Amino acid sequence: MVDTSILESFIWSFLGIVVESLPFIIIGSLVSAIIQVFLTEELIRKFIPKVNILGYLGAILSGILFPICECAIVPITRSLIKKGLPVGIGISFMLAVPIVNPIVIMSTYYAFPNNISVVLLRTLGGALIALVVGLIMGALYNEKKKELILKENIMTIRCECCVNNKFTTSKREKIINLINHGSNEFLNISVYFIIGAFLSSVFSALMNNEVLARINTNNLVGVLFMIALSFILSLCSEADAFVVKGFLENFGVGAIVGFLIMGPMMDLKNAFLTFGVFNNRFASRLVLFITIFVTALALLISIL
Repeated sequence: MVDTSILESFIWSFLGIVVESLPFIIIGSLVSAIIQVFLTEELIRKFIPKVNILGYLGAILSGILFPICECAIVPITRSLIKKGLPVGIGISFMLAVPIVNPIVIMSTYYAFPNNISVVLLRTLGGALIALVVGLIMGALYNEKKKELILKENIMTIRCECCVNNKFTTSKREKIINLINHGSNEFLNISVYFIIGAFLSSVFSALMNNEVLARINTNNLVGVLFMIALSFILSLCSEADAFVVKGFLENFGVGAIVGFLIMGPMMDLKNAFLTFGVFNNRFASRLVLFITIFVTALALLISIL
């Protein structure tokens, strides 16, 4: 016999997450579709200067103008690097864009209206980690080693919204592509999101404060738990804040920020993509550096 209070808690939690985040998923899907259909890699490359510090800053801030989805960012980054963008700048671009963009910032603020620190720490912390990891990867892999990091036989583990990158001239074809990209993007995001919302609601309904307190026995355990959860759930960055906001009371700001930064930078589906387009050594180092710096930042926030 199912406890009715647990079932009621699950239903209200699940519906609340879905209703609150649905507008942002729709907006994110539409913007991503517009970018896929109308924006060329050449335009992005022109926007990001190749001069070191300006290039890194341009790469990080480009998310404001080009809010590209996580599933699209990996193959786009590979193409940009192959076309001449320095490795480090490309990595900073790949890590920052899913976090430093107005849709994600707006959705995070909407999910945490009474805790602006979460919004600021996610955005600024994500930008800082993107810069640091980009600089490290750029130092390890100079121009001479660039070709060695790219795989020629790319694995086809891309979402449907990113498969067709053909740019057409006909207005009718562009509108059709826009509708196709938008609907595929929405369905793709929704699958991951519904799974994440379901698991989060089950977790919230079954886990009382006493159980959660045992998991979060110290800052390190809480941070590692939330980072691992973010990696596994593979949520869309436009909606992940709504899923995780229920954990704030039990895990604190540091663990929540770790969740909100780790997911967009490197989750399970993006890990497959990363190992698919880059060689294993490069991809392993990238995943390791991201995990180390996100964990360090989350712990620092928890301690302070």
